[in-house]
Amino acid sequence: MIKIQIPATSANLGSGFDSLGVALDMYNYVWMEEADEIDISSNDGVKIPDDESNLIYWSAERLYSECGKTLPGLRIIQENNIPMTRGLGSSSACIAAGLIGANRFWAVPCHSMIL
Repeated sequence: MIKIQIPATSANLGSGFDSLGVALDMYNYVWMEEADEIDISSNDGVKIPDDESNLIYWSAERLYSECGKTLPGLRIIQENNIPMTRGLGSSSACIAAGLIGANRFWAVPCHSMIL
């Protein structure tokens, strides 16, 4: 199982609207491993999607698909320290964690562009 640490972020800093941002000293942690099924849980009691709509799973599966691979399933454990719906990048942290995790499972990372 791999562990991924993703920082909170903030953009729209004053007059730098959408061009200046900052990584904050607040992190989500994600543990991931390939599995035969989807097993998603939170170790901190935060309610999260535990199916294909989970953004970590979704982004990992999307990268697998873009790189011509099949994702059999994932075991994901999330520790959510970045508050959701507060503008601190909790969604982007989940998406980044899925992409980083998927690439770390492979000996040769896939560099496909996902748009």
